[in-house]
Amino acid sequence: MHGVEGDYWACQILVNFAPSYGIIISALVSSWKETLTETTIIKNGVVITLNERNQIYQDGSVLIEDNRIVDVGPSDNISRGKRVDNTIDARGKAVLPGFVNLHAHSGLIRGTAEDLPLWEWLERHVDPKHKVLRAKDAYAASSLCYTEMIKAGITTVLDMYRFMHRCADAAEEVGIRAVLAPYVADKPEYDYFEKQNDNIELIRKRHGSANGRIHVWMGLEHLVYCSEEAYHRAREYADKFNVGIHTHGEESKEMAAKLEKEYGLSPIEVLHKRRILTPKTVLAHCVWVTPREIELLAKAGTSVAHCPVSNMKLASGVAPILDYLRQGVNVGLGTDGVKENNRLDMIQEMKIAGLLQKVTHLDAAALPANTLLRMATINGAKALGLGEEIGSLERGKRADIIILNLTSPHMSPALTGEFFNIISNIVYAAIPSDVETVLVDGKIVMQKRKVLTVDEEEVVARHKAAAEELLERRKPFVPKE
Repeated sequence: MHGVEGDYWACQILVNFAPSYGIIISALVSSWKETLTETTIIKNGVVITLNERNQIYQDGSVLIEDNRIVDVGPSDNISRGKRVDNTIDARGKAVLPGFVNLHAHSGLIRGTAEDLPLWEWLERHVDPKHKVLRAKDAYAASSLCYTEMIKAGITTVLDMYRFMHRCADAAEEVGIRAVLAPYVADKPEYDYFEKQNDNIELIRKRHGSANGRIHVWMGLEHLVYCSEEAYHRAREYADKFNVGIHTHGEESKEMAAKLEKEYGLSPIEVLHKRRILTPKTVLAHCVWVTPREIELLAKAGTSVAHCPVSNMKLASGVAPILDYLRQGVNVGLGTDGVKENNRLDMIQEMKIAGLLQKVTHLDAAALPANTLLRMATINGAKALGLGEEIGSLERGKRADIIILNLTSPHMSPALTGEFFNIISNIVYAAIPSDVETVLVDGKIVMQKRKVLTVDEEEVVARHKAAAEELLERRKPFVPKE
């Protein structure tokens, strides 16, 4: 070991073995440690912290040391007396925590499985695809989807897919923070899906990898796909490894009625009986629920991933988001997959989530813009057990930050002061291309709209080729009309 880093560790040894020189050597260690630390300042932007007080600095700065935020506040007060290695001027821009996509499926068949209700869509397009999916397809799919998410300001995703060791590879390369929950199914007719032993092996090999950016949870596809034993085993191993559980709540009215008839209980009551409702559980959709089910979710501290665009496209219905919030259920937002959305865009999800509740309840005050922005950031972080690490801009948190341009025509007027409208504009007027710069864990992964970690053209070409090959292989398994 040579140079400054070698000198630093030499001093650490001296501190331990020469206490009488401790004060002098400690000062040297501090000096050398500061030299080793990379410091970045994002300055002069509209800083939207999303902290508990919803603090906003209309001319604010964020100071980062390595991968952590060390200070947030007015630009005049930040970085005085500090050595700064990198400066990002955010004048005319908003600075906010990266979006947390609380439910997604990486995929290949965007635009090829259209205009069908949920279960017919699954039987005709999705399950046949899974019968022929390969590990290299999962890599092509997740590389593309994670790149698309970064370009839309999504810095964290809870992804449920197949061959997720390859998804972990893609997440590590692209630079996104990923929570991976494999599609697990153990009923005989779904024997082509992942098994729980695959899930357990993935936890052992990849949980906590990429400097803590990659997490692995226990995944369960759906009540239709999984046995009772699978749920009990998922809870057992989630407890053993201290990880979460992710599965689907019911989004189809017809399937909710069918399951209740089969089990004599509503779907979430079945999940409660099978012991998977915990504070570390995230249920996707949960469109058709009873007051009793909402009560169970609230008591358990289980979070809901609301996917409004997918629910609308598949004609599933409108989730009772206002009821969830009134009962204290934590609700985040998810895009669902490219095959059922067809975009991985949390700005779109915020806007549609708000509009859907307003028109359904005939209440223009339903889900204010700030609530929607919190659902897309800190609520998602809390659902993943990462609320102390990400989801808001606060000292000590990891630097997952996006910088969004406020000067485009569709964002004008961007007003500060008495008529401040920046949050409303982000929720209702912004588009993904307004996101200019993205940092994950303190590292710049996109700058001036260019992803720095992967070759976008290569990612798109690989995804297209994999999709074309998969659609050909799928043909024998598609039911005849």
